[in-house]
Amino acid sequence: MKHKILFFYVLLSLCAILISGCPKSSSLDGLVPAQGIVKLNGVPVENAAVSFLPADTSGQVRPATSTTDAKGRFSMMTLNPGDGVYPGEYNVSIQKKVYEGEMTETEQQGSSRPLITDTRTVTEYLPAQYADIKTSGLKVTIPANGDKSIPPFELTGEVDSTPKKLKDLDQHRRR
Repeated sequence: MKHKILFFYVLLSLCAILISGCPKSSSLDGLVPAQGIVKLNGVPVENAAVSFLPADTSGQVRPATSTTDAKGRFSMMTLNPGDGVYPGEYNVSIQKKVYEGEMTETEQQGSSRPLITDTRTVTEYLPAQYADIKTSGLKVTIPANGDKSIPPFELTGEVDSTPKKLKDLDQHRRR
């Protein structure tokens, strides 16, 4: 019995060594830097989600994302923070939403299905048009050597920052 346990631990140790020694793909070849700034009515926007979606999806180009810092700056990532994007043309969407509340489950007497109460709300801090890739009107072309100073995305417009219930939004979308 002792030999079986010892064999098991030796086998387990060998597997751990082999697994840790295998190279992992943690980067993509061909990515270049892409950095810029987001402003709303001339003011830098903090915590905005920036998305680059390839205009041509037939090649190697992949979507990339980032979040702006306190000065509205962003550095795009495809796989790892700040690793960049593939050169090419992108459609851009930018949004800043804050979600609050929660979904809770409570037992319903005489039912096997719980009652779900949804108190979540979403507050948008940028004009809604910029959140949708089809209506944002934002585009960027990243050259082969990258672009460390993409011209600022100068967003304009009024913002309706009234919190909206997600439940109400879902019902509105279904219509």
